Amino acid sequence: MSSSAQGYTHFGPVDCTLPLNTKNLKGKTAIVTGGANGLGEGYVRALAAEGVNVCIADLNEDKGKQLEEELKGTKFIRCDTTVWENQTRLFREAASFSPTGKIHYVVANAGIHRPDEVFLYSGDDQEPHKPDLSVIDINIQGSLFTAKLASHYFIKQNGQTPSPEQEDTCLVLIGSGAAFLDCPRQPQYSASKWAMRGIMHALRRTAFYYGSRVNVISPWYVKTSILSDEAFKHVASVGVQFATVEDAGQSLLRILSDTKINGHSLFVSGKKWSAQGYLDLDLDDYAGNALVQEIQTDQVKSAPVFLGLFV
Repeated sequence: MSSSAQGYTHFGPVDCTLPLNTKNLKGKTAIVTGGANGLGEGYVRALAAEGVNVCIADLNEDKGKQLEEELKGTKFIRCDTTVWENQTRLFREAASFSPTGKIHYVVANAGIHRPDEVFLYSGDDQEPHKPDLSVIDINIQGSLFTAKLASHYFIKQNGQTPSPEQEDTCLVLIGSGAAFLDCPRQPQYSASKWAMRGIMHALRRTAFYYGSRVNVISPWYVKTSILSDEAFKHVASVGVQFATVEDAGQSLLRILSDTKINGHSLFVSGKKWSAQGYLDLDLDDYAGNALVQEIQTDQVKSAPVFLGLFV
């Protein structure tokens, strides 16, 4: 049963110090893209430990199949998230894998980080080179494909008329510290992670029509394969304290287990800034800025939430 708010109302930051109660997660079905390694693997392990049936979507067949063999209630599905047909097959297979035929949670985690050529100088005597935009292709296009399919299945399962009978569903988008911090020299990656907040803002006021929620997890530095060992050594050498994969997994459980959490961004901070390893920085509503609140009110006047899901 869904208890998501009608529309979206800001009630302040999520209190991440409250005890977790994950009983409602057992038996549900989730998809985690990019789920065979790093943070994705952490999300898979956290969900599987709570009795969630998890579809692991990834290109790494060896690691994906290894996780499937290790973790009860998981299924590996090879998937390139930039290919629409791969993702439609992923969702079909996930629905077939689900004991109830339903998909409850979708974690759009697949993403990459690579040297950014957008503002790389080509030299005085050369024409500028066309930049490689694969970070945008994977991090934004792939996530939009995932969000499209998640909403399709959630609407198919719950309809478009809010009611107490709708089962809670949730889309979780993966941002980064780069979703709200200055991160010099990596415009593509920063743009792709700010985009996750943008998608959340576009969906959070109307997702209740199909009994759903949408939230963002933004990890701080976590030692995974997204950066080289040399890069992580350099970051550590200047005094930066890392967060952990386990912290990220717990932040996901916080979001999924509490059906009141909608339209929030949790920062996986590590223990330096939060005893839990994650917190709500409360950056998405400008609560202290009356002017922005007024502008937001005007923004939705032409297509108010009460007109329905599609206008």
